[in-house]
Amino acid sequence: MKKFFLLPAVLCAISLLATPETFRPKIQIAKVDNFDLANGIDNPAWKNAPAYELMTLVRSPQDMYRRPQEPATVQYLYDDQYLYIRTELIDSDIMTQGTQNGSHLYRDGDLVEIFIKPANAHYYWEIYGAPNQLNTRFYFNARGSVGLPSSFRHVDVGIKVFSRIDGTFNDPSDRDRSYIVLIAIPTAELNRPHQTGDHPAGTVPFAPGEDWRIQTARYNYSRYLDDLELSSFPQTYGGYHSLEYFAEIELIK
Repeated sequence: MKKFFLLPAVLCAISLLATPETFRPKIQIAKVDNFDLANGIDNPAWKNAPAYELMTLVRSPQDMYRRPQEPATVQYLYDDQYLYIRTELIDSDIMTQGTQNGSHLYRDGDLVEIFIKPANAHYYWEIYGAPNQLNTRFYFNARGSVGLPSSFRHVDVGIKVFSRIDGTFNDPSDRDRSYIVLIAIPTAELNRPHQTGDHPAGTVPFAPGEDWRIQTARYNYSRYLDDLELSSFPQTYGGYHSLEYFAEIELIK
């Protein structure tokens, strides 16, 4: 009898996991003039840019709509040279053991990740910004090829990372407060030719009127958390490579 009464609940949970609600918000990204990279974290244009809240990675029904213990927000701007991503992160233990650009920095400590792709092409990027200003750029010609050695070749394409830490970096003896990461992705990288057969011109321009997708994700390690905390905007089901949950981009001139 117990098995009989439990079965509907089990089937409901399986159904929810198998067909989770798709979160695909549309975000508007404003164009900015005279953006000073050296002082980009404090650029006045951020005051008018919407801030989007990162939510817990969905791995069970209880994770739906759940906020992480240590919240974070992300904002976006762009100009002719860069796409700018500014993330503010509450963090009790700001740390990383990463020491060089181009490595798998999510294994090393705290990290902000940017996933970006054209909506109607298979190729996409995974770009990292660490609190100690390290960066990594991975390029995938399709989700189906992720994991091949060729998909994890870092190339220096001029990505810039800036950070500001409110706490003591890499010191677990006290409690930290927060940090800010600014990642600047060159539009020249997003616009370079991609020999994938996805687009007649070989590339999809990163420009107003074009259909692009984006996700910002976080790895949060801390001695004050019970477990590694994963969160993203938009909220994502299963893993950060779930492309169907990426947000729509509308670039505003």
